Amino acid sequence: MKQIYFFDIDNTLLDHKTNAIPESAVTAIAGLRQAGHTVVVATGRSYGHAEPFVKQIHPSYVITQNGARILKGEDVVLSIPLKRDPLVSLFSWMRAQGHYFGINAGRLGYISDRVPTVVEPLESVEMGIQSDDPIYLYQDVYQGWLFFDESLDDELVPEILRRYPEFDLVRWHKSAVDIMPKAVNKWTGCQWVLADAGFEAQQAVAFGDGLNDMEMIKGVGLGIAMGNGHPDLKAIADRVAPALHLDGIARMLEELFNAPEQQLAGR
Repeated sequence: MKQIYFFDIDNTLLDHKTNAIPESAVTAIAGLRQAGHTVVVATGRSYGHAEPFVKQIHPSYVITQNGARILKGEDVVLSIPLKRDPLVSLFSWMRAQGHYFGINAGRLGYISDRVPTVVEPLESVEMGIQSDDPIYLYQDVYQGWLFFDESLDDELVPEILRRYPEFDLVRWHKSAVDIMPKAVNKWTGCQWVLADAGFEAQQAVAFGDGLNDMEMIKGVGLGIAMGNGHPDLKAIADRVAPALHLDGIARMLEELFNAPEQQLAGR
């Protein structure tokens, strides 16, 4: 039975310590394609930021910016921008609270200030940044960033969502949070791809490591968390693969293909 496989990039495929996808994962995913399965990348990155790694995987679709933009081959087939007026208002409010913000504009992001709270998380994913041109004022944005310590989540996140119900938030670093269009996430992107490619959710397998993978891991037929992943994701996954640096992708795929009758036994 042909299946569809969704792969996150950062800390799932991409090892930040080496800034490379393990060759074992590249080879294993090539084997999926050769066997007739459909391969999809599902990332929080923009396409420009993800492109070098996408090209190693050769997916049929790329879900970017947590589901806000989807490419089929090289064509953009879905775009859901953040609402501009509420975004401008949110950024003004955050500035008044003494916090920082930015937007993902592809290969280069805009940030409100170059301070460690902002620079550290973006350097961890090698994101280029500038603070001179606030392009969110005049250009469609599909993903924003807020920068504040995770110790403030219980207080600040509910207040932001109360004031700005047009958005959802997900934390991806101890000092960084993604802003997403309301009710848009990787799983909504996966659902679009499933419908377009002619698959049911039960035919889907997904690999992820972070909080922005939660809905995707819960929604597919078999959700797999990486051993190096967030504890909350591992708690809801059907399976936990070995860590990325331990050839987790290749080892889990080998296990699934050696016991095909158990592949979708999680749900």
